[in-house]
Amino acid sequence: MVVQIVFSLFLSIGIFLLAFNLEVGKMGLGSNLNALMIVLGGTFSATLIAYPWKRVVWTAHVLKRAFTSLNEVDWTIDAVVTLARTYRKKGIRSLEQMAEEIPHGLLKTGVELIAYNYPRDKVEQILQKEAQMSYGRYETAYKILYNMARLAPALGLTGTIVNLIRVFGHINDSQSLIGYMAIALLSTFYGVVLANLCFVPLSNKVREFMDQEQVRLELIQEGILDIFDGENPKAIEYKLETLSSQSFFKPSLNPSRARLFAVSPSKEATSVMS
Repeated sequence: MVVQIVFSLFLSIGIFLLAFNLEVGKMGLGSNLNALMIVLGGTFSATLIAYPWKRVVWTAHVLKRAFTSLNEVDWTIDAVVTLARTYRKKGIRSLEQMAEEIPHGLLKTGVELIAYNYPRDKVEQILQKEAQMSYGRYETAYKILYNMARLAPALGLTGTIVNLIRVFGHINDSQSLIGYMAIALLSTFYGVVLANLCFVPLSNKVREFMDQEQVRLELIQEGILDIFDGENPKAIEYKLETLSSQSFFKPSLNPSRARLFAVSPSKEATSVMS
C-alpha cells in the first residue's frame, strides 16, 4: 500500500508538471487531451492514494456484474428450490455432490455447511457473517465511485486554475485572452461532465445492484435454513417469492426457468479484498 501511495503521489505530481509545461496554443485535440489528463489522471491517482489497488479492481468487477446480471434473484429461488428437492428425496450425499456445481458464493457455502453437518445455529451465524462481508465489499465499490464523482469537478476546477496561471503568465495582448480562457475552462467542463454523466450514474447503478444483492443474500439465508429444517420445496418456493416481491427490488419472474446449474446469470465473486 505504501508503494502504491508513493506511486500515486508521483503520478499526480507528474500530471501537473506536464500540464504546466505542455504547450497548447489553441483549441483542439491537444487542449482537450490536456484537460482530460488533469481530470481523469488526477481523479485516478487520488483514488489510488485513498484505496488499495485490489479494491479499485473489485469496483470494476462489481460494475461489470451490475450491467450484466439478469434475474439473479429469480435464479437464486430456482436454485434453492432444486436443492431442497434433492435434499428431501435423495439425502445429504446428493446435496453434497450438487454443491460442487454451484458457483462460489453464499449459496455454495450454505450447502457445504449442511453437507458438513454443522449445527443450525452455527450455519445461521456463518451465513450472516459472510453476507455482511459480501455486502460490505459492494459498499466499498459504491463509495469509490461516489468519491470519484466528487473529485472530478474539483480536479476540473484545478485544471482551469492551472491553465489560467499559464495564460496570465504568457499573455501579450487582450485580444487573444478570450481564446485562452476557453482553453482554460475545458478542464471544468470535463470535470462536471465526467462527474454527472459518468461517475454519478455508475455509482447509482452499483447502488441498485446492491439493493438486488441484499435481497438475494437474504433469500439465500432463509432458503438454506429451510433446507436444513427439511421444509417442503413448494413451501420454500412460495416463501422466497413472497419475500422477494415484498422487497424494494422486485424481480420479474421468468416463466421458462433454466436448468439449475447450466449457466447462472453471473458467478459470485471469489476474490477477497485485502
